[in-house]
Amino acid sequence: MSHSFIKFSDTPQNAKKNIQCAFLIIYLGKLPSYFDFWAKSCETNHENFHWFIYNDHIDSKRLFNKAVTIVPYTFETLCRDLKNTFNIHVQSKNTRIVCDCRIMLYPIRKNEEALDNFDLIGYSDLDILYGQIKTFLPENALNYSMISAHDNRPCGPLTLFNKKYLQDICKSKKIKGFLELDHGDELYESQEYSNSASKFKPMSGNTIKDKIAKKIKLTHLDESEDLVEIAEHFAPVFCKAIPLQPTMGKGFNHRKAIAFWDKGRLYIQDVFGHKKEGAIFHFSRFKNRTRFVIDPHALDANQLGIYKYGIIEIKTKLTKLKMLLSLLY
Repeated sequence: MSHSFIKFSDTPQNAKKNIQCAFLIIYLGKLPSYFDFWAKSCETNHENFHWFIYNDHIDSKRLFNKAVTIVPYTFETLCRDLKNTFNIHVQSKNTRIVCDCRIMLYPIRKNEEALDNFDLIGYSDLDILYGQIKTFLPENALNYSMISAHDNRPCGPLTLFNKKYLQDICKSKKIKGFLELDHGDELYESQEYSNSASKFKPMSGNTIKDKIAKKIKLTHLDESEDLVEIAEHFAPVFCKAIPLQPTMGKGFNHRKAIAFWDKGRLYIQDVFGHKKEGAIFHFSRFKNRTRFVIDPHALDANQLGIYKYGIIEIKTKLTKLKMLLSLLY
């Protein structure tokens, strides 16, 4: 598939400094232990970005910090809203589609969260730390229908859509068909899926789950090229890992990489010594290991380190050296 990448001349309307963006995230279950660190990295972006977290373990809607709002929301409510708004019928056991429904929240919740006040609306994850996102958006961002931090496809950790096209994108018959797919009982009755910590987790990022997904040819809408094709009907797309997500760029070893967060700026380094500043560091491969330990005392620190052994405060050069050495084994 060929995708359009174009650059337009600067105009005041498209200046990055004026763009307002919203991320919509559905997280069903107890918020993870690293949530406060995630929210800390959001807050340094509050002038141009806001995150709405839809969660079934909270009782009331509230502002968590200047950049994050948490909203009570359940899987049952999602299914009802999809039916009422789009006539999309989701099986009650089909919890795997949660991550694919994040963009659908724009038409569903645009009045409750005043989402029409934003220019770009998209989705992200919680197992991320952010740098200065605005710096790494493409020039003239409003000339694109989609901006993704991955090459040639949407990116689960960071994808944004131009609001003026998003309502029509969500109405696509392809999306309706995708969300109503029935993979039978092979997925839901498999022991690996039943024993997973949360059935709301997507079928990716886990070796066993990936094997199941491959066997039944299951893909996720939020990272499907089908979504790119739909968006391209309205305007060109920008689907590039660089500069938003250095770890997924050409030549970077994303499996052996660490990140340093310094007063809102994010630097990523791999085992080959490549070092780049970027908008996001996705630590999904670390988070579920018992060795990944979060130091709660580091929350107030100005410099943080994120590596396979957890999230820590960078206190000395020796601390940083230990992180770098961890890339070698």
